[in-house]
Amino acid sequence: MRAGHRPSDETLAAFATGGLDEGLALVVAAHIEADAQSRRRLRDLQSLQGGLLDAIDPVPMQAAAADVLARGAIPQPPQRPAGASDPGLPRVLRPYALGAWRPIGIRIAMRRVEVPGAEARVFLLRAGPGVTLPHHKHSGLEWTTILSGAYEHEYGRYAAGDFDEADAEHDHTPRVDPTEGCTCIAAVTGEVLFQGWLGRLLQPLVRL
Repeated sequence: MRAGHRPSDETLAAFATGGLDEGLALVVAAHIEADAQSRRRLRDLQSLQGGLLDAIDPVPMQAAAADVLARGAIPQPPQRPAGASDPGLPRVLRPYALGAWRPIGIRIAMRRVEVPGAEARVFLLRAGPGVTLPHHKHSGLEWTTILSGAYEHEYGRYAAGDFDEADAEHDHTPRVDPTEGCTCIAAVTGEVLFQGWLGRLLQPLVRL
């Protein structure tokens, strides 16, 4: 994997503290599952954060832990439907419900990943060899982890395991590998703004 195709330090630090939106965090987790160097960086960040906590003077709790438990004051995690354990998909997807693959263009299909309560919309995207996606830009974030195959655009080539972090400063035209095709998981916030007549035709189909 090439340097620079991993999450930024700011993104990884936010992931380590649990400060990311769950939809965005899921895409980071899919990358970390595939990339040993990012796993090591994550462990280093968690060790650093643990050291900082150790250096803070302790503050007495305002209520005893037993009293809090007795009052049922700790929120329970939402119940989630079990997701499909499809071969080839990251293990981090297993707790999440997946929609069916549906075509959104010629040799392009999308599958929703249900992440209740998340701001980001998460989906799997599969494109055939040689497909060029419509030129587009963003009003928010678009984070992508490549699961198989590869694509390239104005900012480089991204292969299996790579992480692609785009925001409103980026606009691009992804071109899928002519031999391997590409499957990826992506999370977007804001709007994906397709350019050109083909993109405008696809916009209502994609509904991002």
